[in-house]
Amino acid sequence: MKTTLFVKSILGALLLTALYMFFNMILGQTSTIDNMFWGILSNYLVALLLGYYIMSSGLGGLRLSISVFLIYFLIGHFNILIEAYIFNVSSRHETTLELIRGLIISLTFAPIYVYIFRRKIAKEAVNFSKRSIISWLWRIIVADILYLFLYIIAGFVLTLVYPQLLQFYEGKIPPFDILINTQLFIRGFIFIGIALLMLNTLNISAAKKGLLIGLTFAIIGGIAPLIPPNELMPSYVRLGHGFEVGISNFVYGVLLTFLLKLKRSTKAELHPGMAFRSTD
Repeated sequence: MKTTLFVKSILGALLLTALYMFFNMILGQTSTIDNMFWGILSNYLVALLLGYYIMSSGLGGLRLSISVFLIYFLIGHFNILIEAYIFNVSSRHETTLELIRGLIISLTFAPIYVYIFRRKIAKEAVNFSKRSIISWLWRIIVADILYLFLYIIAGFVLTLVYPQLLQFYEGKIPPFDILINTQLFIRGFIFIGIALLMLNTLNISAAKKGLLIGLTFAIIGGIAPLIPPNELMPSYVRLGHGFEVGISNFVYGVLLTFLLKLKRSTKAELHPGMAFRSTD
């Protein structure tokens, strides 16, 4: 499994790099050899995590492609670009352009990458016990508030140990209500939704789920996009944010896993419609 994952992740990284280069050509943007190297490294980390998800998922075919698309686009593009926009790092035009590019690349990449990992063995359905509405509500509310808490703590610690960032963000910090509402009602719920998607479709232990979700949030949702050089954010800012987002998102993903985890149901509890079925 490990050899297959590492080798096919190289193919995924090259595919992602080719897609980004193609869109750069369309937009009249040039890529240096240095940028290409860092881009391949970034894309390899993304492909590695998504490849592990594909190999560990109880889904197949179209539903697996949709899941990979949602994880990559929402965590690796949408959540990041919304943050950049409210902090005035990117303009409305730049944000819209990058969202469109990310959407098209994610839609193209997901089904091809799933096909690269195609498996001929039958997949085990993932079945879970029911949970009451009250139980769901308090868990989701706590999970959302937990994200905001970790976000604020991580930002506060970063400015204490890395005060140079305050110079970069001078005049760019959004009004407090916009900042809080964006984290609570957009980014927090997206993280929760993707965590639930992964929890419900992975056929691995709870500990491995926690590690994978934490790494997905940390790397796809933070570290990987910060690796390649870009004109919007200097290297010292990307480095600082890499540590901040990497640590806080990883911790959040792990805690979220154990807060939202579902108990596998017994045969007696199952009834039609409760299981996620594979349809390769």
